[in-house]
Amino acid sequence: MGLSIPKVDAFDKVLGKAVYSEDISFPNMLYGRVLRAGIPHAVMEEIDIHGAKVIEGVACVLTAKDIRGVNRYGAAFQDQCALAEHKVRYIGDPVALVAAETDEIAKDAIKAIRVKYRELPVVTNPREALADGAPSVHEKGNLLLHNKIRKGNIEKGFEQADVVVENTYRTQMVDHAYIETESGVGFLDEQGNLVIWSANQYPFRNQRQVAVVLGMKEDRIRVIRATTGGAFGGKDDVTVEIHIGLMVQATGRPVRLVLDREESLMSQTKRHAIEIWTRWGATKNGKLCAMEGKVFGDTGAYAGLGPFVVRKCCFHLSGPYHIPNIMIDSYCVYTNNIIASAMRGFGVPQAAIAHETQMDELAKKLRINPLQFRLMNALDNELSTATGQVFHEGVGIKATLEKIKEVVIRDPSLRSYWRDLI
Repeated sequence: MGLSIPKVDAFDKVLGKAVYSEDISFPNMLYGRVLRAGIPHAVMEEIDIHGAKVIEGVACVLTAKDIRGVNRYGAAFQDQCALAEHKVRYIGDPVALVAAETDEIAKDAIKAIRVKYRELPVVTNPREALADGAPSVHEKGNLLLHNKIRKGNIEKGFEQADVVVENTYRTQMVDHAYIETESGVGFLDEQGNLVIWSANQYPFRNQRQVAVVLGMKEDRIRVIRATTGGAFGGKDDVTVEIHIGLMVQATGRPVRLVLDREESLMSQTKRHAIEIWTRWGATKNGKLCAMEGKVFGDTGAYAGLGPFVVRKCCFHLSGPYHIPNIMIDSYCVYTNNIIASAMRGFGVPQAAIAHETQMDELAKKLRINPLQFRLMNALDNELSTATGQVFHEGVGIKATLEKIKEVVIRDPSLRSYWRDLI
């Protein structure tokens, strides 16, 4: 604590010495490409790969029927197909793979694949996805997970309130925008083991998912985290690993797969777009007494880590404040949008937008300094969170707020900017 620790890989990255997965090459290496659906919801009636297979330099063209293992994967729920079968659920769904002698040949082969789709109705809003008669993204329905928080007595809590603030907040989908797009390279070693280098955040979880789809034992697969040019949660799920494994398995040759920026934007996971309705009550002497909320998280076409992100948003909707009476419901919902999963903050930034705005509005209505209002209601040792957890030590929110106040008062430039807080 209090020490500046050098970043161990900083010099290699700054000097251009770092070796990323895109930099790794092997003799006789092939180049992979993925055909994406390009439409948000449709039945696949026919796929014709003949035009791609006859192109000189194409080593393999793979569809769902070529998968030797189980065509299902997912970090938490196995609801994704490595290659779409029967149906596509968002524009980035992978439909076919091509491995070729050059990247240019692989691109041409992808363009030569013909797919006949029967388009289906699309749902892009989580509230609409939960309505009766909404198009079903998955056969079991659009509701993936419903979480509840119940603390105290919400009715009695609002009876005590002299001031109530009610609002709806909406956050947008956000891309991680890492400088390095998703990439990897794989090969079979001398013992026939599959070795994959990729820009990833969880090699052991990736190993398990690759093994299931390829129909291989886990101990025959090694996933190595290469130097990674940014991730921020966006490389927590499988990105290129399964597709690389399928192409290496089919050809017996090394294969490199690198997504371009457009493909990354249309197919890889994002921060959740979340709609939050919430109502907060406080007494005239400035004490929070009740809050309720509903959280609707758009996890897109597949779960990713979405259920945990939306649930965490629910848990943190009351913020770092002690509120004796709480009722919150959160809904993680399938839509035909791009998949949402982990991103820094993991659902808490969305919650913070709501709870901090609610605090500001309550402070304004009560004519209490907003910083003082926060200090009056901040969690402390022996107080309970929204889920009923009681901390006995280590609660730092009050000390943090006091430090902010101290810095603001001491710095004239901040004093004018933060004049409403002091």
